Amino acid sequence: MRLANGQPGRGAQGPTLQSVWPLLWGGLLLVYWVFAWALERVDLAPFLSQYWPAALPLPGVIVFFAELLHPRVLRHLLPVIAGWWLARGAAVGLLQTLYQMEDRTAAEAFLARLRAGGGGGALLLAEPNLDEWRHKSVLLRVGGPGPVRVPEDKAVVTERNGRFHRVLGPGGHGLERFEYVRSLLDLRPQERAEPGIELTTRDGISVTADLRLRYRIFSGGEPATPSDPYPYSEEAVRAAAYTQTVMPDGTVATWLSLPSRLARGGLRQIVARYRLDEMLQLANAAERPVEAIQTELTRQLRRQLQPQGIELLGDVLITRLELPDPVTAQYIRTWQVDWETRRRISQADGTAEALEEMEIARAEAEITMVQAIVEGVQRARRDGSTANMGEIIAMRLIDALEQTARQSQPLAPLPASLLPQLQQLRQQLGTGLPDSGQAGSRPVEPGQPDAGGPGAAPAVEGA
Repeated sequence: MRLANGQPGRGAQGPTLQSVWPLLWGGLLLVYWVFAWALERVDLAPFLSQYWPAALPLPGVIVFFAELLHPRVLRHLLPVIAGWWLARGAAVGLLQTLYQMEDRTAAEAFLARLRAGGGGGALLLAEPNLDEWRHKSVLLRVGGPGPVRVPEDKAVVTERNGRFHRVLGPGGHGLERFEYVRSLLDLRPQERAEPGIELTTRDGISVTADLRLRYRIFSGGEPATPSDPYPYSEEAVRAAAYTQTVMPDGTVATWLSLPSRLARGGLRQIVARYRLDEMLQLANAAERPVEAIQTELTRQLRRQLQPQGIELLGDVLITRLELPDPVTAQYIRTWQVDWETRRRISQADGTAEALEEMEIARAEAEITMVQAIVEGVQRARRDGSTANMGEIIAMRLIDALEQTARQSQPLAPLPASLLPQLQQLRQQLGTGLPDSGQAGSRPVEPGQPDAGGPGAAPAVEGA
């Protein structure tokens, strides 16, 4: 479970335990001192009585302490003092050499902190580059005991004896002896942009894409609150802290760069499965091709980051997909040819339909002319005007031609002089007939059917 803000960690009991050691060493020194006093058998009572008032008895306590400070007793402490001084100097030199400290002052301060059980002010762990900060802090370079404070947007992973020890959340903590701060992780959401990613399609065409993605340490499903604005999972923090990759140049990449690296590799794999035309126009895709690729990349990246303790926020966005200039020009030409082909097909379909309608109109005109001739002959025979049969037939032909011309006018343009010429022929034939009141002799106005025309044939037969 996470430690509450401001509560010390397990190392907080270190100073209480360390306070026993000075008392123990002081007691041993006092026992040795008394042993030296007993060994020397110093008696200062006669000497002190000379300077003590005779009316008052000489206290034994004063005599005892005076005898402890006698030179014959103190000489036995010289080896202890010399040994302590030499041991302390050797310890300071060893610490300075072992931990590569700049001077003896830093080594003496570190030794004093070890002896005091990690006392002093808490070290605020807020430096983003922890490795560079270690050279300035013995506590970070060597380890505890010592107090530290973690900001509210950070989490710390510690080690002891080279193995994972615990996760420290925001607040104050006490490091145990030689508890080493291994990693300092940022709990805030991270946003990265990856420009100019070189991709190659299945047909060997190079394209360039830009990516944008957001992620953070897995929150464990806990919502953010005012008291805990950056929730996290301890398992996720531990997994992210140990997510490291040695790059070809020898540098070590951390969890912060892992999503970007996986996104670049995943996008290359996805694009390599498609030809360029398939990528630009995916078959049976209700969404745009770029969005389909984004969806697949997001699903793949989320599955890869989950074991590493990283939570992907939203979808991976392809902000730009650029083709090489020759390929772009070729696609423009291809689209132009495609649209021109569609236009010609549409035009050809319209022309074929018009020709079909003209053929139908021509067939109808032929039927109309034949009917007009037959009706003209029949009418001439009924009326007994066989002498003017030619004029009557000609009149019926003119009626049929005029009707055909008017029906064909929406399909194809007609000569402007066609209808006036037919009207003029009608008038000339009408003057040559003996009886202008007979059927077929009356001029027909444009657009009006003749009384003896095909449209009025049933009425004539009824007469």
